Amino acid sequence: MIKAWNDLKSFVTVIMTIAMVALLFIPYDINKEVLMLFSTSYGAVMTYFFNKKDKNKESEE
Repeated sequence: MIKAWNDLKSFVTVIMTIAMVALLFIPYDINKEVLMLFSTSYGAVMTYFFNKKDKNKESEE
């Protein structure tokens, strides 16, 4: 968890996951379009970060 605050990828992953859990489980009436927009952007960001190759790892191979 400490590493998450030093690395942008991990930081964004943790913050967006906490926000997603909050939106889904906190009993608060939220606009469906906002929830759909956030869910779509969450999926896009997670897909980008977890499919992105690190430059350091590419040079080692």
